Amino acid sequence: MSTTTPIFTAGGLASGLDTNTIVDKLVALEAAPITTNNARQAALNVQISSIGDLLSKIKSLASTASTLGKGVVANSVTTVPAGIAAVAGTGAMPGQYSISVSSVASLAKARSTAVFTSANDTVAGGTLSLHIQGVATTIPIAANSDLGSVASQINQAGKAISAAVISDGSHYYLSLTNRDTGKPLGSGIDGGLSIDSDTTGLGMAVTRNATNAKLNMDGLDVESKTNDISTAVPGVTLTVKAEQPVASDLVISADSSKSTDNLQSFVDSYNSIIGVLQQSLRPDPNAPPARGSTLDGTTVLTLQQKMHGLLSSQVVGTGSVRTLADIGVKLQNDGTLVVDQPLFAKSMAKDPTAVDAIFSTASTGMAAKVAALSTSFTDPLDGQLVQRRTSLNKTIKDLVASNVQLQNHVDTYKLQLQRSFTTMEGLIANYNSISTFLNANSGTTTTSGKK
Repeated sequence: MSTTTPIFTAGGLASGLDTNTIVDKLVALEAAPITTNNARQAALNVQISSIGDLLSKIKSLASTASTLGKGVVANSVTTVPAGIAAVAGTGAMPGQYSISVSSVASLAKARSTAVFTSANDTVAGGTLSLHIQGVATTIPIAANSDLGSVASQINQAGKAISAAVISDGSHYYLSLTNRDTGKPLGSGIDGGLSIDSDTTGLGMAVTRNATNAKLNMDGLDVESKTNDISTAVPGVTLTVKAEQPVASDLVISADSSKSTDNLQSFVDSYNSIIGVLQQSLRPDPNAPPARGSTLDGTTVLTLQQKMHGLLSSQVVGTGSVRTLADIGVKLQNDGTLVVDQPLFAKSMAKDPTAVDAIFSTASTGMAAKVAALSTSFTDPLDGQLVQRRTSLNKTIKDLVASNVQLQNHVDTYKLQLQRSFTTMEGLIANYNSISTFLNANSGTTTTSGKK
């Protein structure tokens, strides 16, 4: 029996190392700063998104306060007289008015007197001279134009009148209609439309004069070129529908429900801002935000303090209604607001003007206060939130630039590792070849024995 043992071995290094995995892990360690930067960019983008949300909500609050500066207490039309429609808007005040309608605003019309048996019949052409709403107007008509072409030429002239070809079944006519109802106040019966001269062969003549809307309100005569009248009753738009010689009442009364909705719109806008702030001040422990994704604490606290300051801000120095709290706007434990509806209703019933003053008072009213707050945070140049967003965007830009440099370093590092391991593998392969050669060609030690 004998055994043979190789005199040289290379240790199996060429087949025992997973160099690709080693390179990947080393590269991952080297690239860790890039991963950190990416996470920070993502967190900063969340902040920027929150700032954008806040900017929008703050502007919305300012817009709401501005609207309420024109009136918190709303009034609605509760009784409408026959012959008209009425809508109460901003500035409408409770009241009662006796109204009758003697005339509805209408359009003036004219029609050709020449006899045409077809829409294709032509006219000699010439000039049509008119007065439309008191304005002298001249429209040239091309020679030998058919009725349809005449209508097109008049419409394309861009005057305050429209033309069409109409028919009674046997004959065809050119019809003209004023674009606007009524006529200038104080003008004659033909103030809406008059034919001064017609050399076209149409033989145009006025068939209906324009009329203005006319109503009597508490003995006062009111006239309008249109059927919509917004100057007769402050804050109320009247629309004349039909003649109504018998007077009946227009009644405007306080609208508690709409007034509450008006105030609630302010509270809702306020609470939406507080909701965003609370996400940074009191994040959900069961779903904590990513590190660095919450808003800057100083900015958040400053805005929250100014928001709460609105509640204690005294608008007027005397009287029972001086602050938001006096009309029923209460601060809850979570920092949001709620409307105490019984107190608000009581304030409206007692002194609606004082309630409106909480928002409308110059400088110290909520409309002015919220506008100033909005400017301090949302101004395109100096707003605190705008400046903070600019700073965050710059940081992200710097991180992106840093990542480019880091990635170049990592790429170089990976290439160096791959070259080093390739060289090592080549050396080990050579050692293995030498080992194989020596074992095949060198002497061996033999052990033998006899029985």
